[in-house]
Order: sequence, then C-alpha cells, then structure tokens
Amino acid sequence: MPTSPLKISKKFFSNNQGFTLIEILVALLLVSMIFLAFPTSDTVKAHRDLQSTVESINRSMQFAANESILRNTVTRLRISLEKSPVEYTVEYGPAGNLPLPDMPEKAVKSLAEEKAELDKLSAIDKQFTKVEEFEGLKTELSLEVTILGVGSSSQKKLITAGEANVYFYPTGEKDAALIFFSTTEEIAWLEVQPFLADTNSTFEILDTKRVAKLEDVLQTRMDEVYKEWTGK
Repeated sequence: MPTSPLKISKKFFSNNQGFTLIEILVALLLVSMIFLAFPTSDTVKAHRDLQSTVESINRSMQFAANESILRNTVTRLRISLEKSPVEYTVEYGPAGNLPLPDMPEKAVKSLAEEKAELDKLSAIDKQFTKVEEFEGLKTELSLEVTILGVGSSSQKKLITAGEANVYFYPTGEKDAALIFFSTTEEIAWLEVQPFLADTNSTFEILDTKRVAKLEDVLQTRMDEVYKEWTGK
C-alpha cells in the first residue's frame, strides 16, 4: 500500500526534531578545545612584553660591553629591582682597571661583616657615573614584567632586592650572570657567559595548579635554575 505524503512528512520531521543533549555537549567540548588551542590576546601580549624586556636587557649588556672597551674602563649594567617599572642604567668607572673587592658568600653574617660589605659596595658605587648616551637609547620596561633577580660571579649570590650589577671589563671579559624575568603566566632567564658574546634565553610556562601563591612558584623555579647554574 503506498504511503501517503502526509505520513512521509510526519516521519521526516519526527526524525529531525533537533540535536540530542549528548550532541550539544560534544559540540561545546570541541569549541572549547579550539579556543584553548589558541592563546588569548592577553597571553600573547604578556609574552611579547616579556620577550621585549629580555631583549632590552640583552642589548643593554652589549652596549655596556662596548663602552668598557671604548672607554678602557670597567662598566656595569645596574638594575634597580624594587622600582616599578624596573629601572636600569649603564655606568662607567674610573680610567684604567678597577679591582672589585671579593665579596665572600656566607649564609649568616655578623653586623660588623654586613656593615663592612656595605661600605665596600658604597665605595665602589661612588666611582661609577651614568653613561648619558645610554639614557636616550634604552626603552622603558613593561609594568607587566618583573625582573625577579640577578645572579653574577662578582656578587656571588642571587640578588632579589635593592641594586644588582653585572660588570664588564676592557679586556672583553664580563661577569657570568643569570637574570630572571616573569609575568603572571611565564618565567624567563637570560644566561650571560664571561668570555662569549652570545647569550642564552629560556622561556617557560608556569605550572600554578598545585601551589596557591604565584610568588612561591616563581621562587621555587628560580632557586632550582640558579642552583643548577652554579652547580651547588
């Protein structure tokens, strides 16, 4: 018996009333996976700011190295870690060789030892002058990027507050140094080798799932990298 057009129409629409709940959930899952596969604009901007800051510090060190040779003096890149945005300058010392005092690394120091070390550092600081030409060349660092700390062979410890310095010498030699940077999602470090012009930069996404405080994640990772770098 032939099927009537009316019955065909009812059968067609009864099988195509819409998507099931499972189909909708699967579609939403696929859409969310697509969005997660591509970083947000804020994440991209933060990474660019971080990369730009690392490059700016790297260029500053190259400038300081050239100034040391041209002036035949010790120069240094000086970073003020507690200012926002972080401030940095290139400074030159007196003509000729400037021997830097040995700063022994000790976990615990007496008040007399701390004062003696501060006096030595103050005496060194008084012998340095800003390179005015550099002030017109440097770029202002992003407020979204933090310079966490600086470790160098001259200071023999990881500096995370106050002033940190990386020194350059007329012979072309410079401090071995490790400089740490971060955003809320990423940590980076710039490695400086004493006898090579090339530097190495590393960028790493932070894993904040297991730790409540971002500061704890940053401190732990920085300590790990610094310990590996020093071999201690």
